Amino acid sequence: MNTIILASHGELSQGLKQTAEMILGPANNIYALSAYRDEDEPIEKQTQQLVTKLGTKNLFILTDILGGSVNNEMLSLLKENPEIHLITGMNLPLVISIATQVGKISSEDLQTIIIESQNSLIDCSRLLQTTKKGGDDL
Repeated sequence: MNTIILASHGELSQGLKQTAEMILGPANNIYALSAYRDEDEPIEKQTQQLVTKLGTKNLFILTDILGGSVNNEMLSLLKENPEIHLITGMNLPLVISIATQVGKISSEDLQTIIIESQNSLIDCSRLLQTTKKGGDDL
């Protein structure tokens, strides 16, 4: 089973986990960590403790934004554990796709999952205008 650690600024990771569980049901392979709240430990230390507990096999750490402090802190974990998959720009399709894959995800399959999650970002207003002009249904 693939394990996911969602790491974000504020409550984004908790909300994403809760939403994924609305679709998937209880997901004991998804963990959510938030930075810059009134927690006692920095997010990097919380993540390191989880990595130690869970191991690094089939472990994915998803962060909210490239260049953000949370992602930068996770990069230091990646240096020590190169087998961890660190992906930034997390969204619900990405979380669901990784969580529902059975077994190890190949590098090629991971790239496909990332591209598909990127392609899920659609300007619906523009899509609707294009559809109206073409006369086709969505």
